Amino acid sequence: MQAQNLRANRLPHFDTLIIMGGPMGVYEGHPFLREEVEVVKRAVREGKKVLGVCLGGQVLSASLGGEVRKGTFGQEVGIGSVKLLPPLSQVLEEEVEVLHWHGDTFTLPQGASLLGYSPKYFQAFRVGRALGLQFHLEVDAEMVGKWVEIYGGSKSLVEQVREREGEFREAMAKILEWWINP
Repeated sequence: MQAQNLRANRLPHFDTLIIMGGPMGVYEGHPFLREEVEVVKRAVREGKKVLGVCLGGQVLSASLGGEVRKGTFGQEVGIGSVKLLPPLSQVLEEEVEVLHWHGDTFTLPQGASLLGYSPKYFQAFRVGRALGLQFHLEVDAEMVGKWVEIYGGSKSLVEQVREREGEFREAMAKILEWWINP
């Protein structure tokens, strides 16, 4: 379902909600993002499983009272490492390579557990059954190639992602398994 079609007061039945990314910021005032924040609030309040990736992680933070803003330390774009904390570090290694593609960051909502960070920003958190990730593991070279075409960036990044696609898929599968079946 597209975000533009979501309404917090008219949600279809669902058990799991996954919110992905986009080039906009939560703080930019887009009506569909305000509605998305309300949908996520309701889903978390009802005990649904919620996964937010990149902008989706920022939406999750905002829906639970966190603040989303431009990153003080600039954009993170490219392959980089994230240090993981328990229990996520028990699912993967203590440090994992990911794709960063963001300029915004979030604060941890009240009651959140920090699960990962980079030298610049928070990268992963959990609140109950909700998991927020700032980084990308769901990507492949084709997807990143499109991002580079649309948003700009180094074409060498496409090859760097291609070389890591298997590692990214494996890490994402482990995270999803842990999140779905804790």
